[in-house]
Amino acid sequence: MLNTLLRVLPFAIGATISPTGLLFVMMILSGKDNPRKKALSFVSGATLFLAVLGIFIFLTYKPVATASGHPEALSDAVNIFLGLLLAAIVVKSVFFKKKAAPDGAKKHHRPYLVIGFVYMFINISTWIPFIVAMKIIASEKIGPWDSFPLVLIVIAITMLLVALPVVVTYSMPKKSERILGPINTFMSKYGTRIADVYFTLMAIFLIFIGVRGLLSL
Repeated sequence: MLNTLLRVLPFAIGATISPTGLLFVMMILSGKDNPRKKALSFVSGATLFLAVLGIFIFLTYKPVATASGHPEALSDAVNIFLGLLLAAIVVKSVFFKKKAAPDGAKKHHRPYLVIGFVYMFINISTWIPFIVAMKIIASEKIGPWDSFPLVLIVIAITMLLVALPVVVTYSMPKKSERILGPINTFMSKYGTRIADVYFTLMAIFLIFIGVRGLLSL
């Protein structure tokens, strides 16, 4: 179990790097009319999507890979595809400006649980490394009592950065602005650059291990 955790940890850390999600939560918390509850609903919706996606991959990947007759080749091909997709996202991030987050997130009576679910659904840069981590767990020859906790750990790590402002505002409400202010400023300035560098390295790694695996078959 420990070896598998060490293998998936870099991908879980990559998945948690989500400057957009963090800034979106901070924007919700800056609103009025019970913003902490809205932010918690948003995080819950995003977590729900990851749970559905993670369990789906965990339950289906190994049977599909086995049925293909070439599980190693399928795994390598998936790695190459995800690496290329991640590289394309980095290229888009570097050469095309992103649209500003919509002010509509501050309006009242929004289904923030649904917004969080949809946000994570379209946040491809998060669920690509998440999928790789789930694929590794599903492929390992370990029992369900070891695999399922790993799934939960990866989900928790993936949501760590986005959920941090909510955790801080609930646990330390008086100190939350002092703690979250510098984090918000730092991520606004450097978050995208950090994500681009990390995702570039991860894309190169995925393509490399995929190509190497296919050539060794």
